[in-house]
Amino acid sequence: MADPDASLDFKVKPDELDGCGQSAQHIGGLIPGETAKIADPCSQAAGTLQGWLTAAALTTCGSNWKTLLDKLGGDMGEVGTKLGTSAAFYRQVEQDIHTNMIHPDVPVPDKPEPDPFGTTVVPGPVKPRSARAAE
Repeated sequence: MADPDASLDFKVKPDELDGCGQSAQHIGGLIPGETAKIADPCSQAAGTLQGWLTAAALTTCGSNWKTLLDKLGGDMGEVGTKLGTSAAFYRQVEQDIHTNMIHPDVPVPDKPEPDPFGTTVVPGPVKPRSARAAE
């Protein structure tokens, strides 16, 4: 049976990681300024509904949206930073490999930087028990 992963082509382009990271940080930084504009329209609308239960619900809804969108902005900033860290790591690894190819006597660092995203490695396919027993 052919290995299904053999046809996968994985490439990392550090410049694209940096670009995406900078975009995420920029947009994430803009969000709080925009969410500040939510409160006034919600308060005005709630003011026209005095005596209605929906007035309080409208105010709460606007407040909750602002909280969630502000969190989204923070998350985008964090992811943007991690993308930039990943790009720097890939560049450093490429530089270390290049240096080692030119100067084989220079040791390559054996401790990679930690993954800023905390990625969990998924194990490859496991052979059936019968195939392992035959080995």
